[in-house]
Amino acid sequence: MQRIKIKMQMSDVFFRILAAFMTLLILFPFLWLLLSSVKTNAEYYVQPSPFFPSDPQWDRYKYVFIDLAFYKYMINSIFLAAVVVVLNVTSSSFVAYGMARFQFKGKSIVFTVMLMTMFLPSQVSFIPQFLIFDKLEWVNTYLPIVVPHLFGAAANILLVSQFIKAIPKEMDEAAMMDGCNSFSIWLRIILPQSVAVLIVVAISAFLGSWKDSMSPLIYLRDANLYTVPVALMYFQAPDQNSYLLLLTGVVISIIPTLIVYVCLQKWMDKGIFIADLK
Repeated sequence: MQRIKIKMQMSDVFFRILAAFMTLLILFPFLWLLLSSVKTNAEYYVQPSPFFPSDPQWDRYKYVFIDLAFYKYMINSIFLAAVVVVLNVTSSSFVAYGMARFQFKGKSIVFTVMLMTMFLPSQVSFIPQFLIFDKLEWVNTYLPIVVPHLFGAAANILLVSQFIKAIPKEMDEAAMMDGCNSFSIWLRIILPQSVAVLIVVAISAFLGSWKDSMSPLIYLRDANLYTVPVALMYFQAPDQNSYLLLLTGVVISIIPTLIVYVCLQKWMDKGIFIADLK
């Protein structure tokens, strides 16, 4: 018995060491990015480049964030991401509720066509969408970026609908007996029960909006409307100093995603676990 206990303890120590090693391996690129962003040009381009900077250029963050007005692009991206999250979560959950709870003619066809859009590259729709939005005079506004999210996303609808199917229908019937209509059931019964999976949808929508560079690059003309990915493209000038500015901007752009992950980690892990069970 004691030998088994010792073996289990040794195994536990081994897996802890392995987990620590894997953590350091994953965090190493981020540490390299942070340290490289505060190096001088001479330190960064010398071969081999020192891992730790001898004279950290922390003023570069102030220069990028304030002097280059990077904070404006951060505000634009945060605003767009917030709108996209609200629209995506609301529309995806609403459509998923209809797919999971109601029967109508052609439902399987509609659902199949919707799922087929998951295999359609987004680049295929850029030209027809641009022509439509150009006719509507929406170019150089945020409307072409946020309006498509009014219709949800096929992957999110599939995920939420599978989750809703696991919610007992008896809850809907009890609510109907209390005088609730279908909309009230969705709002008061389904949404509160689906918080975990909706958090996963919200995080997915936020990350998708935050890293989206193609749509803002196509539709936005005014520099004051640029988002973070578009702004970072303009740091890629063919000179040494601009590349270090690009690294600094990348580090700043990571901060909101880290905050979102830290704040919602418990819900995200719970949502992914529940979604895997469906």
